[in-house]
Amino acid sequence: MNRYILASILTGVAIIVVAALYLSLAPHSVSAQSSPELAQFTTLSHATSDQCAYLGDKAAIYNNVNSYQNSTYFQGSCCSPMNYNHYAQQISGLKNYSSISAIPQNPYNVSVIQVKQLLGYYDNITLNQSQNATFTQAASLTADKSWCCCQCWAWYAHAGLAKYLIKNYNYNVTQVVKIINLEECCGG
Repeated sequence: MNRYILASILTGVAIIVVAALYLSLAPHSVSAQSSPELAQFTTLSHATSDQCAYLGDKAAIYNNVNSYQNSTYFQGSCCSPMNYNHYAQQISGLKNYSSISAIPQNPYNVSVIQVKQLLGYYDNITLNQSQNATFTQAASLTADKSWCCCQCWAWYAHAGLAKYLIKNYNYNVTQVVKIINLEECCGG
């Protein structure tokens, strides 16, 4: 009789553990497959170094970025929880641009060195009238209707990346919008 009670208790505990595990993964829409990408997602979805700080205050944003050691990364999502399916699509899409070193290959894991480089592009690249029209139109057509959902470090970094791609690769509006949408780092 005691074996039956023990078996029932163990079965109940197992069901609770499986249900808790399922519920903890459900908000992220994680697929059942195990992969390095899933492991990276799990790590990054709990990281908190990507923050929306000093919104709209360019000098404070730049000072904040410059206060980080070059060996560190902006990791995680700043505004809403990451979604595994969206993350996997971004990583897959960005692989097509791996030959362009200025394009971060993981929007939720960007080195401080690369962020500083992109901020430099924003400040130092001058576009001609036609290029500036592309730049302005592309910003209004991204998923965020701007370079990011808020004017944080990513806003300036994405704008810098757009300037770089327009100036150095002659990217058109559609191409810029595609890259910036892939670089979206706000979660969701």
